[in-house]
Amino acid sequence: MTKSEFVVTEHHAKRAGLHWDLRFKIPNSKLWASFAVRKGVPLSPGQKVLAVRTHDHKRDEALITGKIESGYGAGTLKEWDRGKCVIHKYSSAHIAIEFKGKKVKGIYHLVNIGVKDKNFEGQQYWLFKSKALNEIKQKE
Repeated sequence: MTKSEFVVTEHHAKRAGLHWDLRFKIPNSKLWASFAVRKGVPLSPGQKVLAVRTHDHKRDEALITGKIESGYGAGTLKEWDRGKCVIHKYSSAHIAIEFKGKKVKGIYHLVNIGVKDKNFEGQQYWLFKSKALNEIKQKE
């Protein structure tokens, strides 16, 4: 169990379109994990959305807002939620996090589905809110 922090940014990107960037500080690292979530972070149990792992960021990059003029991420970023979190499990196959934000609250899972995204070339994950930490039973 590792205490951490997170941010969710609404990203209106010129190339990738509207999506949300879910980022949190990686345990025992200075870097932040980053996931692009096309349909937004689900706020209720029972919803499952696709999240694509993108490249890790330094803290100042992870928390950026405003306008990005050039590059793949060009567009406008607005902070949507931010807060503390507790990372209960962190592996390439399964991440379990308890978020403590204003909007994103509760236990969430990111489960690797074993497929690389053709645009980002990052792994695809199912992102969903659950009622329990032990909701996922899988071999690792």
